[in-house]
Amino acid sequence: MAGGDLGPVTPPAADPAPGKHASGGVGDLFGRGMVYVVVWSMQLVVGTLVSPVLAHLVKVADFGALSAAIALFQLLIVLTVFGLDQALEIQRLEDTDGLRARGLLAAGTVLAFTVTAAAALTAHWWGPALGFRIDSPLLLVTLLWTAPGAVVLLTLSILQAEDRLARFATVSLVSTVGSQVLGIALLFVFDRSIVAYAWGGVAGQWLGMMLGLFWTRPRWRGIRDLVTLRRAVALGIPLVLASLSQFIITAGDRFIIQRYLGEEQVARYQVAFTVGNVMALLLTFTNRAWLPRLKSIVDPERRWQMIGESRDGIYWLLGWALLGLTVGAAPLLRIFAPASYEPSSLVVVVFLIGLCALPVAAGGASSRMLITVRQSAPLAWSAAAAVVAKIAATLLLLRWLGLPGVAAATLVAVVVQTFWLRLAVTRRHGTIRSSVPSLVFLGICVVLSGATVYLVPQTYGWNVARFVFGAVCLLPFLHSLDALRKGRPVGLRTRRRAAQTLG
Repeated sequence: MAGGDLGPVTPPAADPAPGKHASGGVGDLFGRGMVYVVVWSMQLVVGTLVSPVLAHLVKVADFGALSAAIALFQLLIVLTVFGLDQALEIQRLEDTDGLRARGLLAAGTVLAFTVTAAAALTAHWWGPALGFRIDSPLLLVTLLWTAPGAVVLLTLSILQAEDRLARFATVSLVSTVGSQVLGIALLFVFDRSIVAYAWGGVAGQWLGMMLGLFWTRPRWRGIRDLVTLRRAVALGIPLVLASLSQFIITAGDRFIIQRYLGEEQVARYQVAFTVGNVMALLLTFTNRAWLPRLKSIVDPERRWQMIGESRDGIYWLLGWALLGLTVGAAPLLRIFAPASYEPSSLVVVVFLIGLCALPVAAGGASSRMLITVRQSAPLAWSAAAAVVAKIAATLLLLRWLGLPGVAAATLVAVVVQTFWLRLAVTRRHGTIRSSVPSLVFLGICVVLSGATVYLVPQTYGWNVARFVFGAVCLLPFLHSLDALRKGRPVGLRTRRRAAQTLG
């Protein structure tokens, strides 16, 4: 793991495009940087809209099988990308001409197809262990998603590093939104089955890959640049372990639920997880979208200050989002799933998964700093600790609490990971403390959200009131986001602190 710490960061090189990633303080992160977040999150938006359609059109067991296939895809993507997407982005930001980065793109493309081929040849060994039948068409389709999906991530890394927003958005939307739209079209036109829907994903991923490769022009001779490849792998290996832990924490439990409780319970948990995980997934996209803008800040001390300020801003957004999401969970679950899913009992799962966004926000701040200075080893060690906590807590709490126990185990794991990352980054770069008002506000929102789970009824009238209240929470959320975008203090934070951080 020690290979992940490569010493002082190289100052980012000048970019051919004038003014690339010019840092405008925290306002830049919540301004143009947030545009990238929106593009990354479109797959979440469309997936959220598609989930209730699928839940109502296919059998509960079939929806559960699709959820397990998506979890498998997420696992295979981690292994095929091998952390090279973020290493590639850092490399492009450090390059003057992009030649080494495009050589690394070529190497990553070859690796993605090689690993996918190996997975296909050995599927008869690992497939049954994960609950998949060897003759399952979903297994084949998932493998056909994998290689192009990995290459799409690599090309998006270069396009984002070069701040080519239009092409970045096109590749991202084609591979994600296009896949969903094509899948729904096939579902209605050809066959009302999850397999037909899954083939839409194959078409979307391959089309996105071809567009991405056309616009990024991989340098195939760069495969022989072993120095750059070794440096990327040194950064990427800890990131792979961190990504594997993230998979186990957020998606691997589908296999445990499928094995011990059956596919129907996988479907129920997936619906609740989709609603509750919105905030944490958005934070993941935020980490990816902000990375090049933070990397462009040469002074590590100022970079760490900006990361701390943006973290506090995110806390204000999360408070309103958690409150609105938890209160509105009951009517949302009834929209997302039919009565056979027993949505009333899933509100507590939504709340627990939503709580995970809080430690994810804190841990994301630490990981952003570590990655920009090429110190990725702590991410791997924190990942290992989180995995141990997740497995132990899941096996214990699943038996006692059922699906809420799985969600609680997820919360335990991300808290362990966050504390580890926090210790790692403060030892290297000191402490940037969160503002007291942001933490107090966040605590109030957590208490109110938890109280509504048990104290507010789920009758028709109350569910209408819940939905209205959840929608109203969007107003202060958007007001806070606008203030952050313009560089103004949010909530009760003093202007003095904001000025010190931005100046």
